[in-house]
Amino acid sequence: MLTELYRYALDHGLAAQPGFKPKRVKAYVLLSADGKFLGVHVREKDAPAVYAPDIGAAANGTRYCNPLIEKAKIPLGIVEDPKGDKNVPTKHDFFLSMLDDGSTFEPVFAVLAQALRDQNVVQEMSEGLIQHKLKGGDPIGFMVDGAPVEASSRYLPWWTKFRTMFSPEEADVLPRCLITGERKAALATVPKVSGLMFVGGHTAGDAFLCFDKDAFQSYGFKKSANAPVSEEAMTAVNAALTDLIAKAPVLGNAKLVHWYSSEIAEEEDLMPILLEGEWDDEEDSDSDDGEKEKDALRAAKALIASIETGERPERLHARYYMMPLSGANGRMMVRLWQEGSYEELYRNIKQWFEDLSLVSWNGRGQAKSPKLKALGIRLLKPGGDPKKVWSRMDEELPNLLQRLLSAIINGTALPDEIPARTLRWIRSSLLMSDEEKHAVPFDTETLAFQLLKAWLSRRQRLRGDEYPMEATCNDQVTRDVAYYCGQLMAVYVAIQRKAMPDVGVGVAERYYTAASANPAFALGKLAQLSQHHLGKLEPGLAHYFEDKISDVMVKIGDREIPAIMNMEQQTEFALGYYQKRAALYIAKEK
Repeated sequence: MLTELYRYALDHGLAAQPGFKPKRVKAYVLLSADGKFLGVHVREKDAPAVYAPDIGAAANGTRYCNPLIEKAKIPLGIVEDPKGDKNVPTKHDFFLSMLDDGSTFEPVFAVLAQALRDQNVVQEMSEGLIQHKLKGGDPIGFMVDGAPVEASSRYLPWWTKFRTMFSPEEADVLPRCLITGERKAALATVPKVSGLMFVGGHTAGDAFLCFDKDAFQSYGFKKSANAPVSEEAMTAVNAALTDLIAKAPVLGNAKLVHWYSSEIAEEEDLMPILLEGEWDDEEDSDSDDGEKEKDALRAAKALIASIETGERPERLHARYYMMPLSGANGRMMVRLWQEGSYEELYRNIKQWFEDLSLVSWNGRGQAKSPKLKALGIRLLKPGGDPKKVWSRMDEELPNLLQRLLSAIINGTALPDEIPARTLRWIRSSLLMSDEEKHAVPFDTETLAFQLLKAWLSRRQRLRGDEYPMEATCNDQVTRDVAYYCGQLMAVYVAIQRKAMPDVGVGVAERYYTAASANPAFALGKLAQLSQHHLGKLEPGLAHYFEDKISDVMVKIGDREIPAIMNMEQQTEFALGYYQKRAALYIAKEK
């Protein structure tokens, strides 16, 4: 975590890492994992500099050169001008010796060294550079199996020691910095970082590393000596935290700090898409607002496509890092730490929105993809001041929202607390006063059912069910009896509303809770009531609804309607009710 924050600071010019400098790289030579030449990737003219090892002024002499990134003629041993390039062979040998020396820490070094000693491979590299009109004096780097060699962190311990031959030796008595591995004087107290005031942070700032109590200290070390970091390294980490916190959105009672190992453009950032619900796979979507997919989503899709086709190999191993931060008594709390590939993050977020996909309440197309924070509203305890909903979410759901977020970006099962809270909200919403129902009309509700569908379809898919829950009714698939009990409920509700359009408290309000928990008893009562309601309808309409009841009963067949339903069955019931209600609504319009 500290290392990645440190690297972020270096990559964004917020601090300088000892022994590293930003370097211009005109092109990357691409190698396979076994050292075969794959081609040359020429970077764009305005491509940002990359941080790479640098030995300083010694590289200007006759014997030494910089590792990993150098003028093309040095690693390839190209002598174009016998007089001007007389030092190239010596520097070429030194370049290879550095790779050999560091290969114990980074095996990729050995792959690169082997390739540079193979004259056939070197010839292919040279011809590839010439083909792209690159010269021996142009700075180049190397990618092995799609990853820039200099971007690895495995060789850092080797480089920390190796580079000391070009600088005065440091005292062995100094502690070794946990971030850089160098022997440096440790900070006694880590400086605080501001920006967490709205998520529990102190106005004076919060410390990322803190050992202010005896219980936090060990082996006689005082304060930050328990985790020694140099002033230089911690300044860089704090600079990174300051920059990231300032840009981070709030989720629950935490700032959602996230970044990427490679330079990901703002429009390619996936986190805003997740938080804002801006996912729309179809440009001609039938959603209510009719919006086309957002620029961010298009950019992310284009990036994934370019990675898959090999057009942007530098992104193949791009990684994301995420940690929700909050404050507590002057300390930073890291509520979660996640990392993985950009491609993996894309696919898991895509899967999340697929799991959320649900027919609109009126049967017209798909419901709009919801914002993550909006979904949190349906997880709150019923009641309360609607004007304080966001602060309530921060108070009631901090841990649940973080667990939900972790499940989304990892593609794992959603917490069981989600359906428990959502089902409670559905039951409570049916008992709201007329004034409360005006604020949240249940007949147009989708958020709660989208949450239930996401939990259930993911649960079914992960355990290997053949037909996970779909966005709409599918008569070709046979589902759990509980699902069809919900459909029956929807038909009975529709019958009553047609027969008694002005009724205040109807079938849904009076019987939904009982039917979703104890369907055998409640649906029997509703079947009796429906006969009374059918008698008030015109014969044609009555026959229509009788057919709908018959269709559902055929699906149930000889299966027994359960007397008591568990949470998964209640979820099936809710989705059966919702989807059938939508199907009946659109049928009514036709």
